[in-house]
Amino acid sequence: MTSIGEPATGADEATAPFQERVAGRDGIDDALGAEVAHGRLTGAKVDDERLVNELLRLDRRTFRSALADVRRFVQDDGITYGAHAEGEGGRAWRIDPLPVVLDAQEWQRLERGLHQRAHVLGLVFDDLSSRQRLLHDGILPAASVLGHPGYVRPAFGISPERRPLAMGATDLGRDADGNWNVLYDRTQAPSGAGYAMATRRIVSRILPRLHRSTEMSTLLGYFHTMAAAIRDTAPTSDAPPRVVLLSPGPLSETAFDQAFTASLLGVPLVEADDLVVRDAKVWLRGSHGLVPVDVVVRRVDETYSDPLDLRGDSKLGVPGLVESTRLGNTTVLNPIGSGVLENGVIIASFDRITRELLGEDPILPSPPTWWCGDAKGLQHVLANLERLVIKPAARAEGSRLIEGWMLTNSERDALRSRVQAEPWAWIGQEPLPLSTTSIVTEQGLEQRNFVLRTFGVRLGDDHVVMRGGLGRVSATAGASTVSSERGALAKDVWVLGNEPGAGYPLPSARGERAGPQRRANLFETTPRGADNLYWLGRYTERTDGTTRLLAVTNDLAGDHSMHPGTPGAAALEAVLSAIPQLYRTRPMAEGESVADFLRHLVAGPAPHGTVAASVDRVVRAAQGVRDLVSGDTWAVLASLERAVAEIPDDADELQPHFDALLGPILALQGITDNSMYRDTTWAFIDAGTRMERAQFVLTVLRNVFVPGGSPITEFHISEAVLAVGDSTISHRRRVASAIGPSTHLESTLDLLVTDRGNPRSVEFQLEHLATDLETVGDVELSEAAQQLAARVSWLDLSRLADDRDALFDEFGAVLAELRELNDRLTQRHFRRQLPLHAVQPQRWSMSERWLAR
Repeated sequence: MTSIGEPATGADEATAPFQERVAGRDGIDDALGAEVAHGRLTGAKVDDERLVNELLRLDRRTFRSALADVRRFVQDDGITYGAHAEGEGGRAWRIDPLPVVLDAQEWQRLERGLHQRAHVLGLVFDDLSSRQRLLHDGILPAASVLGHPGYVRPAFGISPERRPLAMGATDLGRDADGNWNVLYDRTQAPSGAGYAMATRRIVSRILPRLHRSTEMSTLLGYFHTMAAAIRDTAPTSDAPPRVVLLSPGPLSETAFDQAFTASLLGVPLVEADDLVVRDAKVWLRGSHGLVPVDVVVRRVDETYSDPLDLRGDSKLGVPGLVESTRLGNTTVLNPIGSGVLENGVIIASFDRITRELLGEDPILPSPPTWWCGDAKGLQHVLANLERLVIKPAARAEGSRLIEGWMLTNSERDALRSRVQAEPWAWIGQEPLPLSTTSIVTEQGLEQRNFVLRTFGVRLGDDHVVMRGGLGRVSATAGASTVSSERGALAKDVWVLGNEPGAGYPLPSARGERAGPQRRANLFETTPRGADNLYWLGRYTERTDGTTRLLAVTNDLAGDHSMHPGTPGAAALEAVLSAIPQLYRTRPMAEGESVADFLRHLVAGPAPHGTVAASVDRVVRAAQGVRDLVSGDTWAVLASLERAVAEIPDDADELQPHFDALLGPILALQGITDNSMYRDTTWAFIDAGTRMERAQFVLTVLRNVFVPGGSPITEFHISEAVLAVGDSTISHRRRVASAIGPSTHLESTLDLLVTDRGNPRSVEFQLEHLATDLETVGDVELSEAAQQLAARVSWLDLSRLADDRDALFDEFGAVLAELRELNDRLTQRHFRRQLPLHAVQPQRWSMSERWLAR
């Protein structure tokens, strides 16, 4: 492994001259040069030398700049982890800009070991699902398997053909001699492939020239292979298989990984509410009715996957999923019950299992491991507690390994009692002194322990491994545990010596080419997704309207706040008085300056009504449909969040901040208008935009034009309203061309309410809303929107311009119909399934006692 800054373990003669050249290089930061000089280079290839030379061109200042760039890029891409621990948005994913580099020879050796291990695990799973010869022959202790929480009784007995172990991940560490050792196998719902791809994208932007010029394997081909492997497991059918990725939801700690993986695979990201089982078949609740599902890629823990057959208190699963799998109607990946392979006893017995099943020794060893359920294993572990790593045999939320040498005598005695009380629940393992790699810090390079997670899929009879993986280093110097939950940093892993597309078989499509009707139905939107899309459009438009209104109010204040008693000051007062009616926010306090009031309406902590509140809701809605929105969305949302956060508490000049807000808003609207496919996904966003804009315009007009205002005051208000509606230039051109009503107010109303050519008018919104509703297949609501548009077009604006009470009432009536239309849309398209009735979880095994610890 070529690893910049890794401690030397004995350089050979081939690499020593190169190291001396590195150490003596002119113009290199001394500390950086010294660390690289003591690095270990295996293979001594030309590419390795060039790669290190390129990295050496980067001085400490460049590395510090790279840290800032990484943080910004992560925020721009919306990469988060750990939502449960950190709140809804999670914490930012942490990436080190220096890649870890593996040469081709080392990777080939590692890949052979991973192929062998995947083969063995597949054979073990098939055996446990059928004959269970490994248990009968005593190769695996029956108690360790049957008492494991991953042994899901209702799922076992289903034929292995219906329960393929298609995906897996393996965590690896290197010992002091440079040998790879297996730390864990992830077979239940392996995560991290999306994070690996996201990390690669960030590092390639930090080191663009080096990334382009280095001959290495890409990662994208793995996802093409993964998609083909998933489709290959679908039940036999004449139609192309439909695949969904089942997620616990946006509050899952790996929500980003799930959504990004779904987008890379090109499959819908769904939650339990989006699926239903009818006639033992899984269906997707789409915008055009129920759509059959052939494969469910599961990211929900197995015992929570089906509240009917498994945990009755689960709200994350799909009732009837196990039965659908049993009958062969649906494939679940990885199969429910595959978590039994994440068993410490299998690691302890893996050498024997491999020799029994394959007649060969394992290529990838594991640290020596003892199961305490065995008398000899228990005796050894108890006698060596002070130097072993003690782990639960079953992975459970919140469970962590225990380093025996870190315990006090009393803590060690307490652990001994726990192990003796439930010996089957524990394993002991020799500690593996992990190799280290360098990371970039503000003070320079620093050594951290390194772990590599590799990913693989089974395609036919072949096992395909991602050529790279997700590297992770410990959160702090000296920490022996490398865990994302504890803040580990991600590392990009480069595998050298391969052409970019090498190593991945070309995927082939199953079934015939889809016809026009089939293509039309590929873009199904679930009620949950439609709800989020609709409110993404609404809150984006609300952010836009609020920002424009406050910016115009700020301009009015700049011109007229120092001149009380004037018509301009009266116009300012009318607008300020209307704002609380618009947003249900507090009115301006007595003695409060306009600048302070407006600043509160932009960045204030109010639960609704402020720009900050709207931006927060835009982000939440986007996170709920992360797999449906463009990747460009996240950089724009990050800019929008920064624009809100960077407004000083004492800022008096707010116009630059309004400009900073409007830029990302326009970009977000542009992504929707110019980059989205015109299917139901786009239609729901656009419907939300049209509904919000129509309501906003009508609400502003009915609240700012109040009885008793002078003509000059109404002129100032009209100018302000036209500016809010981005229609000032159109109005002036109409006046100059003598087009439209003669009075200023009536012309304003005509332009903002009934002008079908103005994209800011109410009638324009209603006509496009009708088109959106037709796109989602709701002819009845589309006709209702058309009828409302016709009613608006027949409004007597001349009368309303002369009678403020009539204006208030007429616009109020249209608003009421809009709200009724919104309610009908919500009931028809955003309706969730009835909540499941929680029942007491069934205790399948002793594992419940383990989970409770």
